[in-house]
Amino acid sequence: MGGDTVTEPVPPPSGETSGITLLELIVVITIITVVAAFTLPIMRSMRARAQRVQCVVNLRNLHVAAAQYVQDNNQWPQIDSGSDDENDTGYAQQWITALVPYQVGKKNWICPTLQNVLGNPDYNSPGSERVDYFGMPFDDKPMTPYQWSRQPWFVEGADVHGHGQLIIFTDGGISDMKTVVAGTKH
Repeated sequence: MGGDTVTEPVPPPSGETSGITLLELIVVITIITVVAAFTLPIMRSMRARAQRVQCVVNLRNLHVAAAQYVQDNNQWPQIDSGSDDENDTGYAQQWITALVPYQVGKKNWICPTLQNVLGNPDYNSPGSERVDYFGMPFDDKPMTPYQWSRQPWFVEGADVHGHGQLIIFTDGGISDMKTVVAGTKH
């Protein structure tokens, strides 16, 4: 039949097995444990960096929306910061309502790191709205928010990234509180 030959597998010599030994299994488990021990801190660091980047994106979205609001309304959003509301949901609702026409949703107001620290509460349910970035109060004159290029527009509410709260300025630049403070000391 055309020279095709079928060979049968050769059985191992008597007394030998083809399985893995306990020592080999322990070595494999040890290697996996060592690799996991090295990669977990790297993964945590990458996650923290990604959450910080998301905060920067949120601040940029808020900046663009607030600038558009000022252009359309000739004034900064006049949000009452002296609310009697215990958990500031009224303040949050006012800001969210003011900027929602500019494609800024509730998620844009939430710092992902702080969301994890708080145990991922549902910020979409009525009465549980919150903002993790706080807008600066300006008067109702159209040019006041643009008066100084390094005037903060929005400041992150908590130092959850390790370098102080993130701040976005009039010119769209973003920095953290520790860098700003260090720059004023020189």
